[in-house]
Parts: sequence; C-alpha cells; structure tokens
Amino acid sequence: MFAEPRGDYSWLFDLVAADPVIRHRALARHQAILAAASDALHRSNALWAAHYRSRSSQTRLAAALDQARADFRWHQEQTIYGPFHAFRDAADGDNVARALWAPFAVLYLRWEAEYPDEWGAPESWMWSRWGTKEGVLRRLDRGGLPEDIQPQIAELILAALGRPYRCKDWAYACLVRHLDDPLFFHAVEVLACADDPSVRLRAQFVLHAAAHPEQRITRTSWRRWLTAAG
Repeated sequence: MFAEPRGDYSWLFDLVAADPVIRHRALARHQAILAAASDALHRSNALWAAHYRSRSSQTRLAAALDQARADFRWHQEQTIYGPFHAFRDAADGDNVARALWAPFAVLYLRWEAEYPDEWGAPESWMWSRWGTKEGVLRRLDRGGLPEDIQPQIAELILAALGRPYRCKDWAYACLVRHLDDPLFFHAVEVLACADDPSVRLRAQFVLHAAAHPEQRITRTSWRRWLTAAG
C-alpha cells in the first residue's frame, strides 16, 4: 500500500498552465524531482546487490540501503505520482480520499491531452506513462467519478474522440456510463455525424457504451463492435 503523500501539491497544476513560463518552470521542477528519485532508486538497487554479496559491513550497508529507499520514496511522493498513488490506493467507499486526490488523476490526463510532448518527454516519467494512463482511467471507472471532476472528464472524452488516436484512448469509453450530462451526449451525437469516419465511428461506439453500461469495455470491445456494426 502506498503511504499517503505529504506536502503541497498545488504547484503540480502549473504543468497545464496556459502561460508557457509558468508551465516550463513547473515542468523543470517536476523533472528535477523525478531525476532525484531515479538516482535514489539506482543507489538503492546497487546497495541491495552489495548488501547481499558482502559478508561484512552488513549493518552499514543496511543503514545506507534504508536511507536510499527512504530518499526514493520521499522524492517520488513529491511528484505527480504521490497524489496519483494516493488516489489509486484509496478505498472505493472512501469518498473523502477519492474526492481529495481525484483532481490529480484528472491532471495526469489533462497533461497528456494538452501538452503531450512535455508529458511524454523521457525526463517527465519514471514508470510506463501509457500504463499509468490506462491505470488512471481504469481506477476512475472502478470507483466512479466524483462529481467535481465530471465536467473535466467529459471534456477529455470529447477531446479524445476528436483527435487522432493515442495509446490507451480506448479506455475513455469506460467512463461514459458514469456521466449524466445532456450537453455532453449532445456533443457526442454531433461527432457521431462527423465527416471524418474515425471520429464518427468512435463517437458511435461511445454512444453504444453509454446505452449498454452493463457491458464491460476491454481492448477488444471496439473491434467486436466494429465487426457487429458492419
């Protein structure tokens, strides 16, 4: 279980600031903290190997290993992974914790949607960025959408429908069953009549998913629906 993070995370929202100066300052800060976490992880791995190879200095090596692991955890908690992991690990029934940390899950998705080059830079992530994206979307689906983030989720779904496909975009379809916004569904219906066949078909699939909330959306749901739709 990931420990609940500590600190002020408000600066993370500057990662999607419209002002490029503010955004790049936040990006540099985030990347520097991630680099420190990565260094601590590499140090931890090296110490772990030395600890189990050595027949002497076990106490000294164990203390250094504990410190390296603590440094890694602390630095990682200061990045977007800290509040995201807190959201991921919150119990489904813990509405207070989910409401507190859900905006950071949305932030991760907004960052990818609005500034994909900065989000996708090698210095901006530590684990699989696409796996994290899918994990965010799956976790939102599993626990439901806190009311405060529903408008942003609706905007993200519409943005995903209207752009060229990006890895893991299919998982946005899982979230439509949690939305009850006539304006959102009207916008999807408009896209379902778009001239672009990719946009049109994806929007029609989302309407299908909304009409059949009992059906589980998987990676193959789209292909099966395309085949059935002819």
